[in-house]
Amino acid sequence: MTEPEPTAGRRVTIKEVAQAAGVGVVSVSRALNDQPGVSGETRERIREIARSLGYRPNRHARFLKLSSSRSIALMMKGIDNPFFQQMLETVENAARERDYLLSVIKVPHYADEVDEAIKLVDEDAVAGLIFLGGNFTHQPADLARLQVPFVLSTIGQLEGIDPASYSSVAVVDFAESRRVTQYLLGLGHRRIALLGVGLRDTSVGMLRRRGYQAALSEAGLPSDDGLVRGLDLDGRSPYSFEYGYQLTTRLLAERPDVTAIFAVADVMAIGALKAALDRGLRVPQDLSIVGFDGIPVGLYVHPTLTTLVQPARQIAELTCQILFDNMAGAPARQELLKGELRVGGTAGAPRTDEFAGTR
Repeated sequence: MTEPEPTAGRRVTIKEVAQAAGVGVVSVSRALNDQPGVSGETRERIREIARSLGYRPNRHARFLKLSSSRSIALMMKGIDNPFFQQMLETVENAARERDYLLSVIKVPHYADEVDEAIKLVDEDAVAGLIFLGGNFTHQPADLARLQVPFVLSTIGQLEGIDPASYSSVAVVDFAESRRVTQYLLGLGHRRIALLGVGLRDTSVGMLRRRGYQAALSEAGLPSDDGLVRGLDLDGRSPYSFEYGYQLTTRLLAERPDVTAIFAVADVMAIGALKAALDRGLRVPQDLSIVGFDGIPVGLYVHPTLTTLVQPARQIAELTCQILFDNMAGAPARQELLKGELRVGGTAGAPRTDEFAGTR
């Protein structure tokens, strides 16, 4: 018999152990958990193969498997994001009302959320999946490995993927970002900066950057790379107050001619507001700032934040409805929702002087 080769750099699944041992997944599970139903000789052989492959039980899967037919996994990319926190209670309530266990699994910004979910599916641990946040570019073969119903929440239509193979709920990030930029253009701004994500980032920040660029192009304004700000953070999430503060501090030092900022997330916009105030600028008299999301804290900063409000509760409710419909056999569907531009106190007409300096 050929010795199984250990796998480096990824988690070995129970199915791979079963394949190497020439037995079923149930037999492997019984052997590794010291349950009856397998002979002593087979038990030891399976355990030895599992050790040689470097198999480690998935702690999430082990817990969920106790009631896998009643378990939903929420793959949350950005667990500290205040916008997602708004949605969490709605999802929890929807699962509880249908007598399902909800497990919230934090996915690091640098990780592929589909790869993380496949590990759970391969362990037969869940009946359904919700992806909250993440990328809008995935390989069809990877999605096909998700052998349970799933819904992409806050991620709209996937590029190059058959719509019949996935469900999703989101606002139209491209169109809404174009609308925000058009609003600033309508106020008279022409030097509008974008606080966004790095060029390698394939989260919704990229779609929002495209909407911003489209609005400027339609207005006949030339591209100005110096006004488009974003960093690849080597795994750290750009959706934070600190990131917005750092980008804006550098922007204002290098481009004092800027009169408006569109931040692709409210947390960035609030960071930008602090950076502007720390520099001695008046908002909106010297600098206008507009965000995207509509998180509650935006109503409690001063001035109150002008932002594109996503319907968080509606997104969460529709996500759950579609997931449970899919679990009951309904076909995949995509729902695209409209946001609402909430005018606060951070946006106004551009200043009339050439530059705004430190006061």
